[in-house]
Amino acid sequence: MASIDLQKQVGQLFAVGFHGYAPSPELKTLIHDYHVGGIVLFSRNFQTASQLQTLILALQNEARLAGHTRPLFIGIDQENGLVARISPPIAPQIPGPMALGATHDPELAYEAGKATGDILGFFGINMNYAPVCDINSEPLNPVIGVRSPGDDPEFVGRFASAAARGLREQKIVPSVKHFPGHGDTAVDSHYGLPVIPKTRDQLERCELIPFRRAVAEQVEAVMTAHISLPSIDDKLPATLSPKALGILRQDMAYDGMVITDCLEMEGIRSTFGTEQGSVLALQAGSDSIMICHTFEVQVGSIRKVCGAVQSGAIEPSRLADACRRVARMKDKFLNWEVALRQPDLGELDALSKRISTICKDMYEKSVTLVRDSAGILPLAKDGNIVFLFPGDKTPAGGAVDGEGMGRRGSYEASVYLDTLRRHNPSITEIKYGEAGLSDDQWSVVKAADAVIFVSINARESPYQQSLGTLLPKYTQSLVAIAACNPYDFLQTLEVQAYLATYEPTVEAFAVAADIIFGATTAKGTLPVGSSPSRKPHAHVARFDAERDVDPIVSVWNEALPTYVLPADGLRSLIDRENAHHFVAYVGSELVGFCLAYISGKGDLKPVHIAVLAVTPKYQGQGIGTALLTETRSYFRTQFGINQLKLGSSFPRFWPGVPRELPETVQEFFMHRGFRLSPPGARSVDLYQDIRNFQSPEKYITRAQERGFRFAPLQPEDYEACLVGQRRNFSDKTVRNQGWVEAYVTLHPKDYPDCVMTAFDAHGQQIGWTLMLPPVAALNKVWAFPQICGPKTGLIGCVGIDAPHRNSGIGLAMICHAVENMKQRGIEGVFIDWVALDGWYEQVGFETWRSYRPGEI
Repeated sequence: MASIDLQKQVGQLFAVGFHGYAPSPELKTLIHDYHVGGIVLFSRNFQTASQLQTLILALQNEARLAGHTRPLFIGIDQENGLVARISPPIAPQIPGPMALGATHDPELAYEAGKATGDILGFFGINMNYAPVCDINSEPLNPVIGVRSPGDDPEFVGRFASAAARGLREQKIVPSVKHFPGHGDTAVDSHYGLPVIPKTRDQLERCELIPFRRAVAEQVEAVMTAHISLPSIDDKLPATLSPKALGILRQDMAYDGMVITDCLEMEGIRSTFGTEQGSVLALQAGSDSIMICHTFEVQVGSIRKVCGAVQSGAIEPSRLADACRRVARMKDKFLNWEVALRQPDLGELDALSKRISTICKDMYEKSVTLVRDSAGILPLAKDGNIVFLFPGDKTPAGGAVDGEGMGRRGSYEASVYLDTLRRHNPSITEIKYGEAGLSDDQWSVVKAADAVIFVSINARESPYQQSLGTLLPKYTQSLVAIAACNPYDFLQTLEVQAYLATYEPTVEAFAVAADIIFGATTAKGTLPVGSSPSRKPHAHVARFDAERDVDPIVSVWNEALPTYVLPADGLRSLIDRENAHHFVAYVGSELVGFCLAYISGKGDLKPVHIAVLAVTPKYQGQGIGTALLTETRSYFRTQFGINQLKLGSSFPRFWPGVPRELPETVQEFFMHRGFRLSPPGARSVDLYQDIRNFQSPEKYITRAQERGFRFAPLQPEDYEACLVGQRRNFSDKTVRNQGWVEAYVTLHPKDYPDCVMTAFDAHGQQIGWTLMLPPVAALNKVWAFPQICGPKTGLIGCVGIDAPHRNSGIGLAMICHAVENMKQRGIEGVFIDWVALDGWYEQVGFETWRSYRPGEI
């Protein structure tokens, strides 16, 4: 029997649904005895705005009365469009993801996210199980469809990111879903377990792209998918799989909250069972377990998890991490003052009017005239028009009206008919169903001047598909409206006038009616299918030195005009044994390149992407993305390396994205999943003109008083130098391994006066720094010192033995190195990749460039 404290601790990791319009006795038990952390609301829980507001306040008061430290998460699926738990007349209809995708304007998705946040926040809902990051790459997908913005990964990422930003700004927790991607399946996980046989490389090229962007932008929560990925884990579905969630937790380094989709969905319930699934989900890396329907199953699952904690099946650290993430999210977004506040219901009217105005513009920009090949539109306002609407129940997917309970969607035709009759009052309505049209109905259809035919997910509905295929043969003029999935008759060219609204809402349909009768023109564009791309076709290939070096130099000079390097020096930096570069060609023209390097010593990790450049006239056309995609795929498939660093080790270019470049450059990498260092983190290159350099007396004097002396490395001291380097740096990072290699190369008999050494009072070496002159043969791994001037040398690879650090010895050694270089006629000194804040500045160095390192 679990202790009360453990039971309450575990309870915080559960989000539960219930039935009824008020907290049921069972739900009160879950709140009081088990301290469940969240409540999941469905449209079954309220009928009016007043009811919804009263319910949520009652839930939070119940939690406060039960002694909860923090308020409840109150979560809901408010994706909008097809999946909208709160809908008219309670609150305005907001366009769904694919309708917004059809506007091709992510800022509208942001505005929709803000509007959604306003509505949710008004009622006291603090978490949205949205936006959708799934890519609708399978037209027959019955569970995603128009819940996704489109079928292109980058496109979906832009819209999901914008929607999440809008929610976040209104203090609503966004939860991107369904990781690692539910788009490429023809099975609804509410009713079965979809199998997606994609390899890791295929997932990285499609499904994972929007999630990587969301994680790079530090999205607050990620919801898992109940899908089978046999190439990742051939035993467990993604929600329960440490391997699948390991992509999120380890590879993407995600430390936010992971939420399961409902574990009573068939994909889990009929395979591993909800109770055991709860244990497996927590073990795999989830922090919040969602169980939406059955009280006995909810209690049983909490007890099952408690038992697993007591037996050691769930490690204490795993439980602690989950509790930490839940508590952290609550502290960031929730507080009792807001949770127990009840806004005046009268304010809802003004809020709804404002949002309705915004959304009207969105709908007008979304509805799409896919084709009007015969010039049928506009229809006459006094013509004999027949309106065909599906009268039998239509496929809606388990996430819609059925809420995963096995019911199917149904839509009332009369409101759509009323919308059409505003343009033509004499329109005749016929509801059609599985029985097809009667002879009399066919007579009416054949006699009509025009027929307006509505389909709702016809690809999953044989009776709709059948009638839509027959109608072109028997009608004078046919206008088809795909009122949900745009694929219905997308490829049926016999349907000559075809519109897509992307959701069966009156608001979207009203715009379609305006287009049909010429009151407005269509502004939306299909976000799926075979719409022509304006991007050039770029061929990405492995680097070939003989073919590619000179064209790369040309693209470099054009794309990076503030970093122009001598051609010979650039060639030597590019063509190296540890290089694994990719180039992009449009026709016979090299238009971009990605320079990547491995350590070349044993363990190849990490890979450094040192330079990504595209010639200006081809920028913004997907070429940089294609180069990154192929580079990552190469290292993944050839070496099993999934993680790459943005920056460079040896050869040395930038240690990250230069901050002097436009903000859009940083955004480019972040939007492609690179996790950049915090904006305030220090990573800089330094420079100092040393012609008038004078060593600060305090550093020189203090070192002398302590018995330290400094001198250029001599041949007899070389081996001891290498011992010191290897002691301090060999086993740390690839950067430091390259650091040691630099010392190995610079034997003082061949390269005198290239290493300044610090000796203690016993004559033992305790510190070193390179002090290279501006000679290409010596300075061949550092790209940029020469940009600072023709007589610029380099100080680098500075190291002090641990017992002598923070004693001023390092600064004294730097001073001696600078003095030595000045005596040799060197006029400026470059120091690269500095993270120490203000250390070198104490002896006169200033920032030359600053950077944001990153990794993926």
